Formats: sequence, structure tokens, C-alpha cells
Amino acid sequence: MKSLFILLVLVTILFATCSIQKKGSQGENFDSKVDQVSANIIDDSELLTFFENERKAINPRFEALPTGSNLPQGWLLDFMQNDLSKGIVGALDELYPGIKKDDLYNTARRAGVEDVPEMGDLVLTGAEWEQSIMWWNAETAGNWWDGFVRHAFLTDNKEAIQQSKEIVENLIASQDDDGYVGIYKENLRYQHEGSNGELWAQTTAFRTMLAYYEFTGDRRVLDAVEKAMALTMREYGEDGRNPFYLKNAFGGVTHGLMMTDVCETLHRITGKQEYQDYATFLYRAFSTYSINRAFNDMRYPFLVEKDSLFTGHGVHTYEHLRTLLNTYYNTGYPEMKTAWENALYKLDYCLLPSGAGHGNEWILAMKADPTFTTTEFCTMLELRNFYGSAIQKTGNVEFADRAEKLTFNGIMGFRNEQGTALTYGKGDNCYVLDGKHHGEHHSHDDPRYKYSPTHSEPAVCCVPNYTRNFTYFLDQMWMKADYGLAAVMYGPSLLKTKVNNINVSIEQITNYPFSDEIVFIVKTDKPVNFAIYLRKPGWSKSLDVELMDIKPTVQDGYYKIEKEWNSEEEIHVRINQEVKANEFQNGEVYFQRGPLVYAYEIPHTDKTIKSYEGSEFTDYYSFPKEKDYMPRKVKEDKLSSFTYNGGT
Repeated sequence: MKSLFILLVLVTILFATCSIQKKGSQGENFDSKVDQVSANIIDDSELLTFFENERKAINPRFEALPTGSNLPQGWLLDFMQNDLSKGIVGALDELYPGIKKDDLYNTARRAGVEDVPEMGDLVLTGAEWEQSIMWWNAETAGNWWDGFVRHAFLTDNKEAIQQSKEIVENLIASQDDDGYVGIYKENLRYQHEGSNGELWAQTTAFRTMLAYYEFTGDRRVLDAVEKAMALTMREYGEDGRNPFYLKNAFGGVTHGLMMTDVCETLHRITGKQEYQDYATFLYRAFSTYSINRAFNDMRYPFLVEKDSLFTGHGVHTYEHLRTLLNTYYNTGYPEMKTAWENALYKLDYCLLPSGAGHGNEWILAMKADPTFTTTEFCTMLELRNFYGSAIQKTGNVEFADRAEKLTFNGIMGFRNEQGTALTYGKGDNCYVLDGKHHGEHHSHDDPRYKYSPTHSEPAVCCVPNYTRNFTYFLDQMWMKADYGLAAVMYGPSLLKTKVNNINVSIEQITNYPFSDEIVFIVKTDKPVNFAIYLRKPGWSKSLDVELMDIKPTVQDGYYKIEKEWNSEEEIHVRINQEVKANEFQNGEVYFQRGPLVYAYEIPHTDKTIKSYEGSEFTDYYSFPKEKDYMPRKVKEDKLSSFTYNGGT
């Protein structure tokens, strides 16, 4: 009996040890940084009393046009059609079952973690942050819906349009009598004590619904969103609870600050000031309490000190820039102007030659290095969308330059040639993708460094966000200006809008950024006088603009052509630019022409590590054919044991 007792004790200890040592699927980098929850909630209310002062809102330089006003053409259309019919945009809901099988906004709402379904390849350890998985599929599905619906209408794909209708109809059908649209059952909604995804889940759903409304004009959809927002603004508002006053907070809570995206869109559509007022309330509420330092770089108290670098989760940092800027323009407070300027100062230290901001997952007060500070696809998408917001509000052409550079280099550098896979994380100087992060001083396992159509081990977030790439870029290319329209970014597209209630279309015929030449074909139903503003990129010496004998005026970085447009006319533009050698902040040099950064393709081999049943999609690693391509510090790391041309 004594021997049996000892054996049972040993078995118990063994199981306990295995449980303690169990490794999650997130990788060492994530698990060691995600939980920076303060022992005590820090109340910074006294630093925010200026929010009681009179507001003097700043008029934005431009106004965003309705979603879907600008349609893809040329190579942009080819890319989007391929991604929808053959690539990850159209296939994700089949490759990752959580999108179709988890009806979490309707029949599978959450009352607790027991309601969370199977999560693919996700491996959990019992860490406190893992309760966040209750909302994860809301991010995955919601962001994919948003990008998929936009792809469907922008490419006029009838089958995808029908699927989009079914997605939105299910969201409308999920709405409760009080207006609630969300992922929680009554025991949890609007009464969380800790980490949750209440606002975040609503944000991803509402962005989808509002895009669908603007494509279709279906008033039921707009009414449903407004009714749901009325409930949320009451429960989480001035007379309700602060949604950020919690015992702990992980990613979902602070992602919820992006409800301000919904507020901006609703304000643009309806003209109701209450939505911008609510966006300002949310930023103030977010800045009031410090709970988890990993997710709140954009809190006002942290932005007061200019010389401290960003430390948090890259995606949150870059997406929250939109809210910071919106709050500054909503209020005009000098304090917010200082916060905005300090944020831009900090941002510059994060930017890589590709235009990306580093952060995979964390920024960690590190300055960008093209070899050792890597980035995540989601961080790039959110940073690019911030640039779109910044050009709309400020008119500063530098933000459009940054948006193009990031889109055509960093963002597209993550997609494989066929559009069947994406890498979750990568550096500008990428020599190998082998499931490891190769840092300056050591390497560690990280499943983010590979090509995959899902990335279901860490989180299915980057692939859904890829679907939002060109769909949002198209919306940002043209903006409404005083007395006209502004081409703030370039690419093959067809704008359809109204000026003075007269139908106007402007087609960009171009192979930009692979060509310097653009032909704008302007068509109007009737003669109408307005101005067209053409951005002069910061890297160009000048624009050659040909339109009969009209000479444009140049002001604030734009070539302005104002005239009466009649029937059909053409503007021929040539962007004068040359190859430039740019010195990076670490002393290295990279070459750029126009928005394109030169990169050398390393001869490589691929190794399939996972196949998806019933499809040709795979997860795979990529290795250089010769070790000599590896920099010394990376070459000295122990790489995976797959073959390099006969060597290991």
C-alpha cells in the first residue's frame, strides 16, 4: 500500500508539473508580455479636467466620401478578384471553422468561458488573459465580414454579395428588443468586472453593417446600428459605467476604444453630433484609468512625456492614434494638440524602411531596426488606416506619402504571390521564416513566422485584417475638398460621386506605383464648376500636368485645377521622381523610387508543414538556399533542421 501511495503521489506531481510547464500556442514573446496588470487601479482624473473646458472643434481639411464611392480598376481589381475567388479573402470562412460554426452574435452568445467553442489550433495554459477567448471570434469574424462585404460589392461578385446579405441579415435578426447587438448574454453584458470584448465585438459588427448600408442603402441596417448605439451610449456613457474601469484588462477591452471608428462613420452619415461627443467621451474614459500597461500607449497621461518611447502592443498603439487625432479635432484643446504632437514624435522611432511600424507583438520602447525589430500584419493595417484618417483631417501630404509607402511595401510584402497565404510577422530584412523569432541576441519559438492562410495557433486576426487592406485604401484615395475633390493617393480606380448634385466620375488609368504616368478621365452629366486637387508626393520634384492650356496652381502640396468640367475631359499627369538613397536612423541606407522601396529577393525553398483538407492551401516555412544570405548574428543562431541545399 505504501508503494502504491508513493506512486500516486508521483503521478500527481507529474501531472501538476506538466500542467505548469504546458506551453501555449502564442510563443514566448506574447506570454511574457501580455499581463502587465497593475496591482491597483490608477485614477488619473485630475490630469483630465481640461475636458470640462469649452470645446473649439477644428474643421478637417477634407471630408471622407461614402464607402464604395471609389471602385478598383486595373491591377488593383485583378488582385482583389483573385483574393476573393482563389485566395484567402474568399476562403477564410471554410479554412477556419470558427467563422461559420460559431454564431456568437446570435445563437451562441457567451455567458462564460464554457460557451466558447473549439478554437482550432489554439493551445491554452490556464493563464488569466485567456478568458479573453470569449471575444476572439468576434474579431476574427467581424473583421473578415468587414473586408469580405467590401470585396463583394467593390468587385461586383454576385455570389459574394448574396453571402454578404446573409451575414448582415443574421446580425439584424440577432438584435434584442432593447437594441442590443453583441456577443454576451444578459448576465454579462455591460456589467463586466474584468477583461471583456463588449465594445470591440460591437465595433467589428457595426463597421460591417455600416459598410453594407452604404453599398445598398438598406435603411433597416442603419436603423439597427443606431438603435444598438443608443443602448451602448446609455450603458457606457456619462450617466452609465466607464467601460475601462475594470480589475484587469487585456486586448479586447482596449480594442473597444475603436468604437470611435463607428462614431466617426455615423457622424458622417447622419450629421448627428452626439456620435462625435461619444467618441470624445470614450477617449477621456480610456485615459482615466491605467490597468494594463501593455495596451494603452495612447492614454493622455502617457503622452504628456514626450521623450518616453512607446512600449505597448503595436496594434493597439497604431489604431488608437486615430482616436487621439479625432479627439483633438473634436475639442481643439491645446492639451490634446500637445498629446498629438508627442505621439507623432514617438511614432517616428517605430518606423521601418518599408513604412511599417514595428511591433510583433510589442514595441517595448525599442527603436526600429530593419533586421531585428519585426512587425505584425495587423499593426501595419491599423497604422495605414491611421494615415488615411490623418490625411483627411490635416490635409498634410506626408501622411498620404506614408500610407502609399506602407501599402505598396510593408503590407504587400507579407502576402505570398498567389494570395493564398500571409505571414503574421516579419522583418524588413527577412532572411528566413522558420517558426522562430531571430532577435539580435537570441532566438525563440514563435508560430507567427511562417506563411499561413489562417495562423490559427496564435490568433486568426492578421488574415481577416488583410481583407480590409485595399478595400479601405480605395476609400482613402479620394476625399471631398472645399469646392471640389482631392486625389490624395494614386492607383487604378474609378470614382463615382456627386458635385453640386451632378453626377461626376473620375477614372485613374495607370499602373502606379509601377508607372509614373496617370490619365484622369473626368466625366460629368452636366457642366459643373469645381476644383480637382492632385497631391504632389514628397519624394517627387514636380508634377507635369496637361489639360488643354490650363495651368494648375500649387498650394500646400497639391496641384489645383479649377474650371467648369463638361461632358468628358482628360488630365495627363507625370510624376517626376528618381531613385533616392535614404539613410535610416541606424546608419544603414536603403533605396527608394516613388513610393517603392527596393528589396532583393533571396533564392529560397519552401517546406509545407500543414495542409488544409479539401483544398490546396498550406502552411509553410521559407528558407534561403544558401546560408551566406544570412547576416552573421542570425546565421549563428540555431535554425530549424530543415535542409539548405544539402546543408543544415
